[in-house]
Amino acid sequence: MTEKPEFSRPLAVRRIGMLGTDMTVEATPDECKRIARRLGLQDVSMLRCRYRLRDDGRGVVTAEGALAVRYTQTCVVSMEAFEDMMAGSFVVRFVPASQFVEGDAPDMDAIDEIPYEGQDVDLGEAVVEQFALDLEPYPHAPDVALPPGLIMDEEEVEQRGLEEEPEKKASPFAGLARWRGGNA
Repeated sequence: MTEKPEFSRPLAVRRIGMLGTDMTVEATPDECKRIARRLGLQDVSMLRCRYRLRDDGRGVVTAEGALAVRYTQTCVVSMEAFEDMMAGSFVVRFVPASQFVEGDAPDMDAIDEIPYEGQDVDLGEAVVEQFALDLEPYPHAPDVALPPGLIMDEEEVEQRGLEEEPEKKASPFAGLARWRGGNA
């Protein structure tokens, strides 16, 4: 038996109907605390998502979500807590587990598919997963100055790649030759 997620809002697929339906899910204060613990955040004070759901037939449901979250996290530079907000939209497709096929190589342009068992899709867990994906992996407070050179723009990345190319073209035995004193 699988453990129930911190924020679960099951919806029976049959309730969506041919014309689709709109639904809003919001985490309670207790659920927000458990979500914060799960994601390693200091606090989640509000998590809400407005969905537009469409039944695509054969149990497949397309969900367009508008996510809003208020949370507190730790700055990786100053190690101090700061409050942040996130608002965004996403699209996922719920697919019955019996029809779900995971591809060999991920298609970054495809709509994410979430397999489900039974007759219900879990709108709450989908929100938490999307929030987790959208979180900044190295958060820093807006008023904290980052050390120079920590973040590179596209031009700097390309330039560094061009500088490293000649090193990559060297013989795979060049490092061994240097190690052995040049007698390869």
